Amino acid sequence: MVQCVVYLDRQHSGKPGKRAKDTGAGADIDGDGIIELHEQEALLTPRYIWAAELALRAAGHIVIPISDGSYTDRFRRINSYVGTFPRHMPQVMIACHLNAGRGSYGSCFYDYRSRSGPELAARIAKQLRMVAPELNGVKCIAAKPDDWTRNAFATIQCTPVAICFEPFFIDADHAVELSTPESMTAIGRSLAAGIDAWAQTMEGK
Repeated sequence: MVQCVVYLDRQHSGKPGKRAKDTGAGADIDGDGIIELHEQEALLTPRYIWAAELALRAAGHIVIPISDGSYTDRFRRINSYVGTFPRHMPQVMIACHLNAGRGSYGSCFYDYRSRSGPELAARIAKQLRMVAPELNGVKCIAAKPDDWTRNAFATIQCTPVAICFEPFFIDADHAVELSTPESMTAIGRSLAAGIDAWAQTMEGK
């Protein structure tokens, strides 16, 4: 069994200064005419983050949750942790998000320069498809700094292989089913299963 280090970054939360109230995207998921706090991205992602951490720890992996600071500060902090672990141990960073824009699919964005990113994204996407049949597929997308993926690219600029995880669109019809506690738990477990499956491919590399 290959043990890896996983940084679960709850993004759109804990930002200092003028962006301290940022909670990311929001939508009236329950249809009552009000976008409430529990319908905000950064207040929903902890549901799947918690489930992912439980599953990862149960599988023997090390988990380091991140939830405050500017993204640059977070990346600097993560990079400072990398050298505290053995060099043979794979390390993964997940930028935890929900999407917006009424799309019908899930997304796993990876740095276009990464050699391991496509495989990690594919492993996570495979697991997400199995627990979220409401989705019209899960896309693995190379994120770049100079096209429509630049916002995703900006969330994963750290040393470990990184994924911007957008399991569903918060403002799409499927959000009603996928934002339930049961579905969010399943999404978190699928994220963990994908990371674990990828980690096992790294043995001897």
